[in-house]
Formats: sequence, structure tokens, C-alpha cells
Amino acid sequence: MNTDKSPSAAASEPNPRSYRASAFADAKPELAAPGATPERLAHLKEHGFVIITDFVDNPWMPILREAGRRITGACSPHHGYSKIDCSKGYVHRTGNDEPWAIRGLIHPAFGEPVFAEFHGSPDFLNFVDAWCNGLQPEDMVMGNMLLWCNPRQKEHALGWHRDVTWWGTGKPYFAQREIRGEGPEAYSEEAEKKRWKEIRANNAKSIVERNGVSMFLALVDDECHELIPGSHDRWRTPFEHDVLLPKAMKDQGVSYTPSWNGVDPLPGQVAIRLKAGEALIRNGATIHTGHTVPDRERNTLSIGWSKWSGPFTGEPSVADVRSAWQLDPAVRAALPHEWMKTAWDRWAETQKLGDTLEDRYPRFDITRIKAGQALGWRGELERQAAAAGEAWKPFQTAV
Repeated sequence: MNTDKSPSAAASEPNPRSYRASAFADAKPELAAPGATPERLAHLKEHGFVIITDFVDNPWMPILREAGRRITGACSPHHGYSKIDCSKGYVHRTGNDEPWAIRGLIHPAFGEPVFAEFHGSPDFLNFVDAWCNGLQPEDMVMGNMLLWCNPRQKEHALGWHRDVTWWGTGKPYFAQREIRGEGPEAYSEEAEKKRWKEIRANNAKSIVERNGVSMFLALVDDECHELIPGSHDRWRTPFEHDVLLPKAMKDQGVSYTPSWNGVDPLPGQVAIRLKAGEALIRNGATIHTGHTVPDRERNTLSIGWSKWSGPFTGEPSVADVRSAWQLDPAVRAALPHEWMKTAWDRWAETQKLGDTLEDRYPRFDITRIKAGQALGWRGELERQAAAAGEAWKPFQTAV
């Protein structure tokens, strides 16, 4: 990065045959000191992201790299379930069923215990301790882990988004229902500004308290993650509103200024360019996307830990479909440390398994269950759906 007030952005000529970002952000030598240094925290606070180099040349990296490649290859659609029973996890797939993100890495069905071992290793825990004001294993709660990979047939890009709910009440959306607010009123400027005030307050609190850390740890060189620096802590522009506002809300009359053609780069966007062993820590409120191309490998681990908030006294909620697999007791049994099992218990007591296929599986698995394979949890729901085939309706429950 070449200035004190803006992230590094080195211009690059786009390749007409393969997508390439128009600008990049790279690791800065002055941010090389390990842990949560004042300089790193200041960069994260101002720009919404920081690139860390703490795992460069770490001996875990080549081990994780090869495990990631094996899992990505095994989840290829032409293998079905012959190499990995990926119905035991949750694989995000493109329209032609190529994986672009894989959840379930720590399920024993995936056959790669190295991911859970690294998650609980002294190397990783020492970083968490340094970043999170002394957070120790006995005070942790289980979270999700996933592997970012790239489809090899076609270019793949996600829509620009924030990881926080910037509309309505701010309650996280339920992936299997895709309910994002209560209608157009949840996307009014009044509701959005109220929510934005809360987001900014949470941003400031997270920098000070650091009750957890999550990172994108590159196992090979990666330039797929793109974001708009500083967008985590300022009111969006009319252009960005057009980019972020769901089409359904536009069609229902939410006011916006048509600005984007859906193709051109966004003002100020940069691609985060990571070398193997470097990691991105970012604020989820940044406007960001992911963009992969077939000829550049992506093998990046999303991993972290969070501080336990204390005993749970509420009623368990239906697990988001993306993490329902993790409720399998086999996951707990495969964890390499007792404290990790306690962390799993703390998460699992807040969740319950949903009663429909949509609560448990992505489209790839649902299609195969309805074709006669009782996969995944292999319970009464799956058996009845497999027997019913295409007659099984969306969100139908077992009888």
C-alpha cells in the first residue's frame, strides 16, 4: 500500500480472456508484526480490512493445502458421493453443480481430520490469544469453518453484498427461507439509517473488545476476494444502494437511483491479493464479493473462534441450513480435544435440526434424495422423500 490514508491499489491491465481485478491491495511490510498490533487495528478500523502474514511458512500450510485440494476434487459433481459423502456437509455449488465453497470439513465423513487439528492447534490458538485479548480454549464457542474453492468450467462471481443485515431490524436472515425483511418498509431510508447507526456502533465495539476473530487464510495465492475499502463505516452512496438493493424490493417500489449496469467495477473496489499463508481479516459490513476464474486456483480456508457469551437460557432455534450438518454428534466425537467438544456443546444447545429437506440440504442433495437416495441424516424424512420422489413438495415434512 502506497499511502497512509488509502489501501494499496496497483493498476492492472485486464486480460480479455480471463477476468482480472482492476486494482489490488497487498500485505504491507509495516503491518508485519504479529498479533493485534495498534498499527493493524488502526488499519482495520479505517479501511475495514487488514492483511496479516502470521502463517507464512507455517508448517501447517502445505498439509492444509493438499487436504483442501483433495476435498475440492472429491466434491466435483461427476464424483457424486463416491469419494466423499458430501451430503454430510453443505457444499455451495454453481448452476452446473461445481463447488465454490465447502462446509463440513470437520465432519468425519470428509476424511480430513487435519482441519479440526489445525483449528485446535497451538499455532492457531496462539494467534487467537494474541488477537483476542487473551481468549483461551475454555472460553470459546464453536463456529463454522469452510473452504473457498473455484469452479473450473466457468467464471463465477457472487453478488456484491454486506455480511451484516443492513435493512429492517438487523436480524440475520434465514438462508433456507431467503426472508430478508418484512417488505419494502424494511428497506426504507429511515429503517436503513437506523440500522446503519447500530452497525457503526458495533464496528467500534468490535475493534476494542475483539471477542473473536475470523479470517480468510490463503493456502495458495488468492486474489478472489474484492471489496470497497472504508465502506464498512460510511453511509452508502446512491450507486452502492443500487448495487445492494434486492431486485424484489426495487420491483416493489423501494426508491433508488439506477446507476450500475451490473458489469462494470464499482468505484474504489480492490481485490485482496494474498500470498499462501497470508490471511485477510475484515469487517463484515464492507461491501464485498468473490470472483473466481477457472485458470486460477482458489484454496482458502475461512476459520476462527469466538468467545462464549455464557449459559444459554432460551429455546433452541432451527439451525440455518448452512450449518445444520454440524449438529451431527459424529462431528463432536471426531473433535481432537475435550475443550473443542465443550465448545461444540455450547453451540449445539442453541440449535435444533429443521424438519424439511430445505432445512438440512442444498439443492444438489435434495435433487438426489428425490431421485431415490436417502442421504445425509438418513432418517424418516429422507426415506419418505426418497420414496415419494418428485411428488415430495418444497418444505414438506415427514408424516
